[in-house]
Amino acid sequence: MSYLGLHFNWIEEWSQFFQSCNWYTFHPVHLEIEDDDAMGGFEVSIVIFGLGFRIRWNHTETEQVSHIKDLAKLFDENGDAKP
Repeated sequence: MSYLGLHFNWIEEWSQFFQSCNWYTFHPVHLEIEDDDAMGGFEVSIVIFGLGFRIRWNHTETEQVSHIKDLAKLFDENGDAKP
């Protein structure tokens, strides 16, 4: 499982209005910049009129990331996250 590197996601908020939902979230304009020390990444999200993208660069595998990867490996091996 690769953690380091660039990750890209499209954001589309219009389709929710054609479904029955408990709540609706829509961003006319949204800009978010995050420096995530705990998980070793830097992230930028941009949304304009409900369409946008998120790009994240995971530059460091921190102790927390290693712990989560170990738990995921145990889950894959045992079917649960118990050691």
